[in-house]
Amino acid sequence: MNMSDEIQVVDPAAIEPTEPVSGLLERTALHAGGRGLVVFRVDDETARFRREGTTYGWVRAGHGTVARPDDERPAELSAGDFLKIPAGTTRRYVAESTSLDVLVVVDGEPEPTGTDSRIAVGEGSLSVVGPDELEPTAESPELTRETPFPDEDVLPMRVRAAGGAAAGWHHHSENVYFGYAVDGPSETEYGPDGERVARIERGECFHVPPGLVHRDTNPTDEAHTGIVWLCGGEPWVVNVDEPGGSETVSAAENR
Repeated sequence: MNMSDEIQVVDPAAIEPTEPVSGLLERTALHAGGRGLVVFRVDDETARFRREGTTYGWVRAGHGTVARPDDERPAELSAGDFLKIPAGTTRRYVAESTSLDVLVVVDGEPEPTGTDSRIAVGEGSLSVVGPDELEPTAESPELTRETPFPDEDVLPMRVRAAGGAAAGWHHHSENVYFGYAVDGPSETEYGPDGERVARIERGECFHVPPGLVHRDTNPTDEAHTGIVWLCGGEPWVVNVDEPGGSETVSAAENR
């Protein structure tokens, strides 16, 4: 376990957007382990496109739809929803009334490819799960973690921390860990003696390297929410007594 690794914090608003596919304005905020965290906006509608890896997303704002070419009815998307799109699937987004603002982690190279195909190549259907349909998972002291897709190799989660909360020390094994601060600020302590601090402001994205022992804290009096993605597989959370201390694998309920 490499305790000298750094936590990376990025403000996606500071990244110049590109339009790799007509109607898709996106910023690649972070890239690690052959996966990427992408923030994109749709103001009207996109051309058809696909991504080579499975897409796990969270709708930050707006309302709209996403559909494969052969879907009889598009899937509705609203703020707070989670979605999963199988690898290689042709899809098209449409914004309704306001812009559709989405964060996605792609389990593979994130670059989209435009296509004229009217065939949904990927295996499986689109999945959308609302914010009130999440299942508890990956317990840690002082944190509540819930997931829409408990049986995947990528575990998206909504994480909640009460005001003043300080989670126990833990790491995420070999998982690539991306996150987004819905509220802020939050602070993550890490380093050989836990003396280093990464401060994450509202709206910022972050990456915690695999195996890095850390603990998440809420330095304010108000509850905070974050959206995170663990990419790789179980164990999702390994609790430790302290940096360099003994380990306990956390139970992941409903798996």
